[in-house]
Amino acid sequence: MKTLELAARVVHARVAHRHPLYLVHALTARCNARCGFCAWNPDFYDPRDQLTTEEILALHADAARAGFVGLSMWGGEPLLVRDFDRIVAHAHGLGMETHLVTNGFLLERHLHAVAAHVDRLCISVDHASPLHDELRRIPRLFDTIVRATHAVRARAPEKPIVYICTLQRANVDRASIEAMAELCASMRVLGVFNALREEAATVGDAGLSSYAAPDDELRAAFSQILELKRRGYPVLNSRTHLEMMSKGPPEYRCHWPKLMLPIEANGDVVDCMRWGTRPIGNVRRTSFAELLESPRLAALAGPEGEACHRCVSLHRVEVSEVWRGNLEPLWSWRQLARPPGPALA
Repeated sequence: MKTLELAARVVHARVAHRHPLYLVHALTARCNARCGFCAWNPDFYDPRDQLTTEEILALHADAARAGFVGLSMWGGEPLLVRDFDRIVAHAHGLGMETHLVTNGFLLERHLHAVAAHVDRLCISVDHASPLHDELRRIPRLFDTIVRATHAVRARAPEKPIVYICTLQRANVDRASIEAMAELCASMRVLGVFNALREEAATVGDAGLSSYAAPDDELRAAFSQILELKRRGYPVLNSRTHLEMMSKGPPEYRCHWPKLMLPIEANGDVVDCMRWGTRPIGNVRRTSFAELLESPRLAALAGPEGEACHRCVSLHRVEVSEVWRGNLEPLWSWRQLARPPGPALA
């Protein structure tokens, strides 16, 4: 689906339904990586409490009936879900825009489903070398990602593929960032650069202090990425996000909860200001339609949620900026609708 067409559907659906329209669903809390900087606690709940395949299919169907236009599948590692191929085919068949976030190690096992039913593929890549294997603690991961990217591209030449680089001490230097931009250009994929993820609900440093880059180095990194974007490298971050991050933690009014509804693998509907501590409800105990009428969702979409701006990811910043009328990020998002161009010389 073209980016502007999707944006038009979102606006129309928001006016018609007045509730979130994009489901952000962690299919599983299980993961085959052991990233030290991961903000998610694999012991948050018992994996045996995760939604069954039939419950997942019902949830996605409920979302489609409620007017949701998109579904982002992540985790944990979503490709560990036994029935992933069935789940993504079902979601795509419901007419929702499907988005997969994966570490990429199992992509080759799911090539048909990904090529046929995933509208946007995002792969975590933190370094343009096998140093990425050390950061994610999966042997041979980098080479596997490169091979899988070529395989997906061969089956679906125009599919948007995004490499998501999490900036940290190990890769915030100028040489590493330039190498990532070169990798994206050579692989004909888009690059996203994010600071270490810290949700509004995070208490303390969540163990990230030993991984987080110093503030001055992070600002310099985003300034460099902005220059690489200006030079024509395939950077998906908008100028708005890059300029904000190059000056320090961004200040904005958050409108993300108006559009996005995050749900954990056990069916908890997430309160993004209390992530992991106090869910809004659970899809097993309350109907999806009732959950959408939750007063807490209304509060997050109102002044209380708007006053928060602790999250630094480009998704939170850019969605919020577009909502308030800054359309510059849309020009960057248009790259998702273009066929991949030739590698830079």
